[in-house]
Amino acid sequence: MIDPADPLAMLPGGTVEATDASPEAALVREAVEEAQLTLAPERVERLGWVYDATGDVYGGIGECARLRLAAPITGVGPSTIDPASGRRFARLLAAPEQAAALLGWGDQGYRQAAHSARLAHERWGIPLAAPSPITEIPAEGIGW
Repeated sequence: MIDPADPLAMLPGGTVEATDASPEAALVREAVEEAQLTLAPERVERLGWVYDATGDVYGGIGECARLRLAAPITGVGPSTIDPASGRRFARLLAAPEQAAALLGWGDQGYRQAAHSARLAHERWGIPLAAPSPITEIPAEGIGW
């Protein structure tokens, strides 16, 4: 996703809220809220975590860990406004390696992208993606 107010690439995510049963449930909720993605909740997998010394992305909460999760996308709905930010994000389709480059997470990001691609192939039968042009998801979503 690209936030129009701060044109940096990001993935759906945020803090685990009191109504979330787990970090995995938080991912499923955040994916719908921010990117209108439907995920397979029973197939959310933990990829690893990243240490954040400042928590600046969460308003400077201090040091924290950011958990990285993956799940198959089962639906892409029409674009809506994110309730937390009040903005509509551009949604991009990119191969895992391309996403790692856009996100700017360095070597750790490339390793997690490669791990997620292998996991998706081995567990869910999703073909390994070759780099292709990065495309924007249409505002009306994608019907499968």
